[in-house]
Amino acid sequence: MSWYSQRAAEILTGRQGHSWRDGYTPDLRQVTITLIVSNMRTGEDARKISNALHILPGVVSVNVILERRWVVVTYYLPRISLEIIGEQITKLGYHFIHKS
Repeated sequence: MSWYSQRAAEILTGRQGHSWRDGYTPDLRQVTITLIVSNMRTGEDARKISNALHILPGVVSVNVILERRWVVVTYYLPRISLEIIGEQITKLGYHFIHKS
């Protein structure tokens, strides 16, 4: 299990001293990350990645900033993980770095 998956599981189960009844609501489970896709160079690359990520269950939005090679993904943490998003990008033949 990756650090991200483990951390998400801890937060969702309340093992970090927080629980939904302590002020966390399901809305807070929405996460936005920025990925740098080093070999995304054309509009076609951007469309491929965007289309592939949009169809994943739990993905709310995908914004591609081609000039910076950024893919900004907003998703629901319990439904999908960074690992699954990364696997989808890798399956398409692209390389990414998690920025934030």
